[in-house]
Amino acid sequence: MDQQNKNSNYAFLPDDLLMKMLDKVPDTVGKMNGMFDVQDEPIKKGIEELKNKGLINKITSKEHTTSLIAVDGSNIVEKMTGTDILLAMGVGVEGLTNGETVGWEDNKNQYYQWQTVLPHGDANARLIQGIMFLMELSVLAHASHEVRIMDGNHMTPILKINSMLSAKDENAGPEYCSALTEFLKETYNKIIPDIPDIVSAAFSNENIVAMVKYSSSRDILESHLKDHKDIRVDDKTFFSLGLAQDEYTKPLSVGQSKDENRIWGDLHIKCNLDAIKEKDELNKEFKKVLEKIKTKDYKGRSKESEIYFTYYKPYDDGPAYRIEIKKGIANNLPKLEKYLLSIKNQIVFPEIREPYPQYLVDLMAKSIAMGLFSIQEAIRLSPDLKIDRGKFNLLFNYRT
Repeated sequence: MDQQNKNSNYAFLPDDLLMKMLDKVPDTVGKMNGMFDVQDEPIKKGIEELKNKGLINKITSKEHTTSLIAVDGSNIVEKMTGTDILLAMGVGVEGLTNGETVGWEDNKNQYYQWQTVLPHGDANARLIQGIMFLMELSVLAHASHEVRIMDGNHMTPILKINSMLSAKDENAGPEYCSALTEFLKETYNKIIPDIPDIVSAAFSNENIVAMVKYSSSRDILESHLKDHKDIRVDDKTFFSLGLAQDEYTKPLSVGQSKDENRIWGDLHIKCNLDAIKEKDELNKEFKKVLEKIKTKDYKGRSKESEIYFTYYKPYDDGPAYRIEIKKGIANNLPKLEKYLLSIKNQIVFPEIREPYPQYLVDLMAKSIAMGLFSIQEAIRLSPDLKIDRGKFNLLFNYRT
């Protein structure tokens, strides 16, 4: 038997697979070296050109605040054998303070949570993702803290809420819309036509800034350094390698490059669900809400968005951060630098790369998996459950 195994071509998994991966590491390292080594000189020249154009500043302010939170959310569609469990949460966490804290007022929810059960459906993921972003926007808009960090960018909530309300092609029917109605009533005592107000409250609030952990945008490189074809990295990497400590780019309106301008100009939220009788009214309100942040007006003419962005590098050895802000902050230099310095004071680099509350709230959001497990066990053990043994298998995930 041993001789038979010795002559077999059967792989010893996962050991053989891992060895194959490790054998390729020198080649991968070589590619990575080649990617960054040749960028030093082009990046240096690019930074010098931006400084000559007055597009790079250095913080001179000493003022900051510890009245700061970060907000994040998470969602799960648990595909069980007979049904789907949908679960979403949005939560806010305060940053590092000097002992004083703003806290959360009675009517300022620190978190929202919602769950339901629906038949299997392709649109269920759209529903719960859209609901999660409504929760995040609500926590951000109704908090009392001076600086409120949105995890991600301003564009993603729009895309996900649009996806939630335009799921007709994925057979989102009456049960789907009833679940959305139930969420709004149970969570906010609101109705579907109130959704534009939830979005507007966050997108018009100057206290809310958005911080993207990962970005492939080349908005500045393709608009202000378009002759530097030898710079092959993205904006965030470019400024991580090129800026010095406490330098930041002059805030610019989103959509500087042709491609980014088109994306921000085409943003929309359009409801196509026949089960929502107010969809025409809803679509008119969304046009008004998004008018300020788009790079095209209702006639298709180019205009400036009221969402601005800057790249800021708090520490010499750390990364640069892309931070999206409202127009009022972008045009108020003392307040802008106060916000940037407040964010810097929350970064415990190198142990934690993002602002501490953004890191902490991400951990909180990931606890949703434990919550789902608890829900499933509670369902199966509930004395109110009226399912006989032949159907009990429907309460488990379709995968083993």
